[in-house]
Amino acid sequence: MIPKEIEKQNFILWYSLYATKKELEVVRAKNREILDRLLREYAEEVDKVNKTRYLYERIIQSGNIKTQGFDATLKIDCFSRGRRIGVLEKDE
Repeated sequence: MIPKEIEKQNFILWYSLYATKKELEVVRAKNREILDRLLREYAEEVDKVNKTRYLYERIIQSGNIKTQGFDATLKIDCFSRGRRIGVLEKDE
């Protein structure tokens, strides 16, 4: 990875996932120009991470520990339609 890609990855992860409100306030006070530049450059990626995190928290981390579920039962029919009809006719 080149330094620019490392900077991008580090900033997006830090800003979107790890930075606390206090850390963000300190950065805004001391390095506002750098923070603004990085946000302009990587706004799209930060937005994607934020949306993903929001959906994750909404679906998985809700007050209920249950996740949305559905019944995914698979019914396997061993007989083709023709054979089944033949078997049923013999049984009758």
